[in-house]
Amino acid sequence: MHKRFRRLAVAGVAVLGLALAGCSGGGGDSAQTNENGDLVIDGELIATADELGKAQQEGNLVFYTGGSEQSEREAADAFTEATGIGVEIVRLAPNRLSERILSEQAAGKLGADVIRISGEDLIVGIADAGAFQPTTINKDIAGALDPDATYDNGLYFNSYDRVYSFGYNNMAVDEQDAPKNWQDLLDSKWSGKLGIVQVGAGGSTTALTRFQMGSLGDGYLKGYAANKPRIFDSSASLTDSLARGEISAGPVPIATAYASTLEGAPITIATPEEGAAAYPFYLGQAAGTERSAAATVFINWLLSASGQKLAASIGDYPVHQNMPNPTIGDIELPAASSGFLHRATIDESLKNLEPDADAWRKIFGYTG
Repeated sequence: MHKRFRRLAVAGVAVLGLALAGCSGGGGDSAQTNENGDLVIDGELIATADELGKAQQEGNLVFYTGGSEQSEREAADAFTEATGIGVEIVRLAPNRLSERILSEQAAGKLGADVIRISGEDLIVGIADAGAFQPTTINKDIAGALDPDATYDNGLYFNSYDRVYSFGYNNMAVDEQDAPKNWQDLLDSKWSGKLGIVQVGAGGSTTALTRFQMGSLGDGYLKGYAANKPRIFDSSASLTDSLARGEISAGPVPIATAYASTLEGAPITIATPEEGAAAYPFYLGQAAGTERSAAATVFINWLLSASGQKLAASIGDYPVHQNMPNPTIGDIELPAASSGFLHRATIDESLKNLEPDADAWRKIFGYTG
């Protein structure tokens, strides 16, 4: 059993080394081929010998993602180590990435082989534009996935749930003054010291806004706005500003903030009593890709026990069943069934998307 509130402050080279060592188990160290030449990792069939051979012949993949640069690079490197297939990452904030995908798809020049993005409106728009094609998931992996993780008969998948909590700069904030819960951030002592990402940035901010309005109360965002937070265009830019001490505290995706701590950022991550917002990162194979075999192997690996363990090691909640609870360093996050996670369905998200966004903009006086 773990406490309802835990925090993580990462500092020093020793802690960094331990954290990186803890992530290595999700990569290619355990990769092996069986007597038939099939790629088997952690006891799961990722690709048959024929599938792997075709994938390797196709060459490097292009991976469009709205995930954090650090976490996606770690996943790509682990996949390359396991398969020998390189991954070129194109990373943009989800709203900007969606615009690029739809523009390229309309022109018949979609440059991605695999796409990962958050945001229910974004994923539905991309799917409706015909930018995905179905991916076959091998039986070992398909049988272990959460039944709700597969959409439209394999057109796209939920690859993990990322969590939006908050963090503070532990060099700028004394321990006795540190915020432990969401309500603590409404104290006037934080006036001019907070940050927040604008509501239209993507699925993460949509999920956070729904959580704040639905779970923290109608007045929460008004109280937060009263402290005159700095508004950012992305969680990455807010996290960077928090790391530099330009703001003292603010909402951050756990995985994004944790990746920053691994690079030495003085950020403490909270798991507050009121819980936190969870949001899916959807994954699919691009329509018309010339590297379909490699894309299929990559998606299978990302959804396999190996790929899902790596996701859990940076604070994301796996969709592969029977995985351990996510961790950030030596801190184990609450179980998915504990009530800590607050996650809306696609229908709920789409229903509240515009009303929540309109209300958010009025509260913060945002016109960008």
